[in-house]
Amino acid sequence: MGEAFFNKKNQKRGLVFGGGGARGAFEIGVWKALDELVYKPTVVAGTSVGALNAVLYAMGDVQEAENMWKEIETDNVLDYTIPLEIESFNDYRKTLTGFLIKVIRDKGISSDPLKNMIDKYIDDEEKLRESNLSIGLSTTNLKTREIEYLYLSDIEKGRLNDYLLASASLYPAMPKTIIDQTPYIDGGYANNIPISMVLDKKLDQLIIVDIKGPGIVKYDKRLKDHDHLWIRTKWPLGDMLLFDKKRAEINIRLGYDETIKLACPEQYGGLWYTFLQKEVMEENNRLLVAVDSFLRGKRTSQLYHYIKEERKQLSLLKEMSKRWEQNVEADTLSLALMELTGKLLNILPEKRYLIEDFQNEIVYRVERLLEKERKQPIKEFQPAFILSGREWSEEFIERLPLLSNRKLVAQILERLEDPTINWDNPLYHLLIKAKPYPFIIALYCKYLREMDN
Repeated sequence: MGEAFFNKKNQKRGLVFGGGGARGAFEIGVWKALDELVYKPTVVAGTSVGALNAVLYAMGDVQEAENMWKEIETDNVLDYTIPLEIESFNDYRKTLTGFLIKVIRDKGISSDPLKNMIDKYIDDEEKLRESNLSIGLSTTNLKTREIEYLYLSDIEKGRLNDYLLASASLYPAMPKTIIDQTPYIDGGYANNIPISMVLDKKLDQLIIVDIKGPGIVKYDKRLKDHDHLWIRTKWPLGDMLLFDKKRAEINIRLGYDETIKLACPEQYGGLWYTFLQKEVMEENNRLLVAVDSFLRGKRTSQLYHYIKEERKQLSLLKEMSKRWEQNVEADTLSLALMELTGKLLNILPEKRYLIEDFQNEIVYRVERLLEKERKQPIKEFQPAFILSGREWSEEFIERLPLLSNRKLVAQILERLEDPTINWDNPLYHLLIKAKPYPFIIALYCKYLREMDN
């Protein structure tokens, strides 16, 4: 679908960016990939941060936009400085509490920094008006409680930046934007991805970039009759109002890689990470041979009698599919195992990986996990950027010895490699049934370590 989509010629194309605050860096990565693919829309639109990115796109300098995103801190957008380093869930909670207290006390945090940033980067409205590209944005009219879809031609000259600010005014965290005595707030409240205004342009194709912003997304029935492509990622993109340079870099990379995978599915593969598709297929064949050997009882005879039963294999596959967020089939078994292990061991999706390099990194991190007498936290497993609330909750669980999947993987792996352990013991069967996920990962790590040796 994706490859055919990008190869069609003489199409009237549209590009629409969703809202989502700090997650907007993902859209810059999509833009970089579209430039590389020579995909040129005739219409570009967005809401909230998506509106800002749409106008930046129309200006045409992707490198400047990328540099801007890699430099943004929270105080570049709001008159609020994060008071401490966020290195734990407790720090995160204190930061949000302080933020909410300031919002309530000051009746919203000044958006003057955001206004100044918009004025700095969107500094040639006249040039935009002369462009052949139709540029659109949306904002919510607080008086009518209705969304307003506006193209640049609908906006009075000299007022574009006012409407960009209005589109991103996340009320009540930020003040309303008053334009001609009318209060406006974030366009995402009424529709976070303004698909309908782009469809009104009678396009042949439409690319929708979804960064999982808040608010609702209004589905337009006309979409099913249009050639369209959603670009999004399974990775969380971070907290909407906490900007982080490292996170922005990774989100840009994710946007780029997700787009390239859609455009070149025969060349690149991966659900969570990005690999060469040829290598993925070759590795899957190797793993299937190993699995066949295992199920025939030649590799780990102690587990053979338990895992040979089809219903138990199906149970393990069901657990993998739930964790991988896609059904695991024979042709995706290796990819799913590799990606699930990489995620658990905190390997970042910051580049395109060779299979050998990725597996070597897994083995290295497993060795770190198995080291004895460790008194300090393992650097490789520490957060590399500011996490969202959901991510901090998961990190908190990983720091609890009895609940940590990483620690369970290490404990199970040690027992798998201990020839004195009798896996026919019903207690171990109960462990597998109760904790199938770390058991699966431990088996895969055992396979990689044996292959490495």
